[in-house]
Amino acid sequence: MSDHKALLEVGIEELPSSEVQGIKTQLKERIERSLDNNRLGYGELEVFVASRRFGVLIHGIELKQSDFVEKKKGPSEKIAYKEGEPTRALLGFLRGSNAQLEDVSVEGGYVYVQREIIGKMAEELLPQIFSESLRSLEFKKPMRWGDGTYRFARPVKWITAMLDTEILDMELFGKRSSNKSRGHRFFFDEVEVSPENYFQNMRDALVIARESDREERTLSEIRRIESDIHSQIPVDQELLAEVVSLTEYPTAVLGNFMEKYLSLPPEVIIVTIKHHQRTFPVYKEGKLTNNFVAFQDGPADPLGNIRLGYEEVINARLEDAFFYFEKDKERPFEQYVDGLQGILFQRGLGTLRDKTERTTALSSEISRRLKAKSDELFEVERTALLAKADQITRVVQEFPELQGIMGRIYAEASGEKSGVALGIEEHYRDILVPTTLTGAVVGVSDRIDTLAGNFAIGNIPSASKDPYALRRKASFIFRTMHHLGWKLDLLELLERALNNLNKTSEETLDSLKDFFSSRYEAFLLERGFSMNIARSVKMWWRFPYLGVRAAEAISEYVKNEDFNDLLIAYQRVHNISRGHSGNSFDGSKFIEQAERDLLNNYLKCFDDVMEALERDDFEKSLQLLTSLKPHIDRYFDDVFVMAEQEDIRLNRLGFLKSVDQLFLKIGDLSLLLEEERV
Repeated sequence: MSDHKALLEVGIEELPSSEVQGIKTQLKERIERSLDNNRLGYGELEVFVASRRFGVLIHGIELKQSDFVEKKKGPSEKIAYKEGEPTRALLGFLRGSNAQLEDVSVEGGYVYVQREIIGKMAEELLPQIFSESLRSLEFKKPMRWGDGTYRFARPVKWITAMLDTEILDMELFGKRSSNKSRGHRFFFDEVEVSPENYFQNMRDALVIARESDREERTLSEIRRIESDIHSQIPVDQELLAEVVSLTEYPTAVLGNFMEKYLSLPPEVIIVTIKHHQRTFPVYKEGKLTNNFVAFQDGPADPLGNIRLGYEEVINARLEDAFFYFEKDKERPFEQYVDGLQGILFQRGLGTLRDKTERTTALSSEISRRLKAKSDELFEVERTALLAKADQITRVVQEFPELQGIMGRIYAEASGEKSGVALGIEEHYRDILVPTTLTGAVVGVSDRIDTLAGNFAIGNIPSASKDPYALRRKASFIFRTMHHLGWKLDLLELLERALNNLNKTSEETLDSLKDFFSSRYEAFLLERGFSMNIARSVKMWWRFPYLGVRAAEAISEYVKNEDFNDLLIAYQRVHNISRGHSGNSFDGSKFIEQAERDLLNNYLKCFDDVMEALERDDFEKSLQLLTSLKPHIDRYFDDVFVMAEQEDIRLNRLGFLKSVDQLFLKIGDLSLLLEEERV
């Protein structure tokens, strides 16, 4: 492999952390694709991103594009030659191909030219490869600068482009490439680099260009502080990634806030210092302390100005939180409910107070269907009533991330039962399954109401847009109902929700059915079921728990030797009856012994399958259906279904349609015909 290297570095104004991952992925994909398309060999491609620069170091790049033989097809021989002489068509083809008459060959009635293309040099190709790759990058929030000609993540300050020790001739965004980079903005100006020494020279200039190296330094700094003050600093991976993306030379700063703020709920303190100020909370013996660890971009701060700046801002924010928290507690939590009348939930769907009433009604309905005890019903209804009340509190209005958490805290402070308080917090969570009945019931009711309401007013997710996160809400419903084993009919709950909204319509209901069926298939795929099995049981979306049970039973049954027998039996019935719409038949009109035999076994099997399904015993149901195979085989051996006499033919098709529908009570087994070969 070649030991040559190429370097591209783009210096920009501070890069938002939200753009980092996109730049890394796109730059690697685009340059790799362009190198491959240009037949320019290379070894490893290393992308780096820091707060004021990004680029790529290409290891093992070849200095020359590989040669290749080009064979180009021209006009037919009849058109290319007339009386043995080349025609205008042939001469034009040769001019366009930059070829001569002696390069022509005839194969299969057509003329071809074949010539060897000598590869171009890498120093000629790389400027084009780099420029096109950079121009094609897409950003979440691009900027324009200058006279509006240039569009990029942030204004470009410099471009470094080199092949070994040579500067590549490249100009982009009004900047000509050089062998000069920039060191840390507060300590260094220009730094001469090359592909060989880039990372070390930048580090000497207080810029750690590799993300992995910056992460290692950040963690090392955290461990240093832990050791110095004998404390624990849990590493939040999201915060760690943000610090790494926002700095070029991360250095830890230990600060503290006033001890009086430790009387605040820990969640309030953590949100203030972690999410708002990007600092790490510090614990000692499992308890939150008034210390925090921030990160500055650069070497140590001997005068402590950066530490004082962090302390000033954090103390000010905590003072606000302290004031709001004390004010919020002056009123019983229930008194905030009436204020929800002044907050719009969604245009067309009323206020949060209206939503609270609908959610309470649906929560009561679900609780009764679950046969909840009177005290459980009370707690569920109480949770539904108070679920959104924290939206009125000053702390949540100032720190929206604390919705639900503050609801729990204020409910506890007002003497609400623990199930109510925790249920308020849990009903907000989209990721986890609630641990309380209150959180589960109110969480499901809340999302059913939101889904029904949005579909009723036309806010239906598209392939690319889901602004109200309705897919995520459907996943929560499926996950909760399955995890808790609820055998409730989701369709009936959606109908009830539409009725509560006074927006019942067949069109809306049909749209909801299609949406939930599709999302249930996705839910099953996420649980590891195959595509065929997920599709075969997605009709169970109305009963998410039972649908998973059916999928599990089928997944096991396909491993069984009887699976093939089941499919053969079903396939014969399904194929001949699928075009028939009705399932009515008269058994007294059956003529052949084989059809009377299948009828008797079908009727017994029907009763047994329905009894097994009542016990959620899908495995037994599949076994029972398989037992019909010999009777189905005999039926098709002895009975001509498509008889000329119409009444006999329709009667037989109606009967087979009934048999087909019995199989469908488990799932659409026609979709499993390929599963045998998987």
